[in-house]
Amino acid sequence: MFIFSKNGTGRRKRCMKQLYYLLASLVFLTSCGNAQPGNLQKLTGNIPSDLKALLPNRTVKADIMDGVVQSSRQVALAKKLQSAIKANYDWFLEYMKSVPEGAPMPYDQKLGLTKEEYEELIGFMDNMEVVSTGKEDMAIVVKNDSIRFQSHNKLAGLDSLIIDLKNNMVTFGKYKLAFSDTLNITTDKNALKSKWKGYSWVFEDPKEPDVNAFKDLDNLKMKQYKFTIGRLEKMAKPI
Repeated sequence: MFIFSKNGTGRRKRCMKQLYYLLASLVFLTSCGNAQPGNLQKLTGNIPSDLKALLPNRTVKADIMDGVVQSSRQVALAKKLQSAIKANYDWFLEYMKSVPEGAPMPYDQKLGLTKEEYEELIGFMDNMEVVSTGKEDMAIVVKNDSIRFQSHNKLAGLDSLIIDLKNNMVTFGKYKLAFSDTLNITTDKNALKSKWKGYSWVFEDPKEPDVNAFKDLDNLKMKQYKFTIGRLEKMAKPI
């Protein structure tokens, strides 16, 4: 699989780094060969070698996993939370300052939900699942230490994405995404419903936005582009 995400560009983007994440393209490559799961090569830690194994030079059938399973109850609770944050925005920004990086946001009645409703909503988030909205053919072109993509319709934007194997860099248009992390997801309690391993590259501007900047939403500008690639343990297919 690979994930390419964009997070808030331009004006009036109501997004906080800790809370809002727009999944632009989550793609499962469903026809990368006929190897059986037990025969698939494991990730070695050698990034160029692993990327070539995950993204072979061929045309594949891509499963576009950009849908999210949501119940009417989940939608209703999320709307209540969003309305409360909008009504108490200055308080919310100050509240978020006290939450350690990566830690869950503790309950407060100003979030507009009862404690039971908040725990219910968090439970929904922990069990979020992405689903396919369609399939498209996509060509993977491996040449001269680079990997490119050729597609159309929903995936056409990936044509401007280039993986530089020699310099361990991903380019998207004019943006350079630096290598960020080696990932090892050891639980299947995630939107992919599987353990998985992979790599990610990120571009952020600014890298550490001032929380107070979110108070001026009309002039707020921030950008984040992230590219993640890996292999699911479940079904042992590339992600």
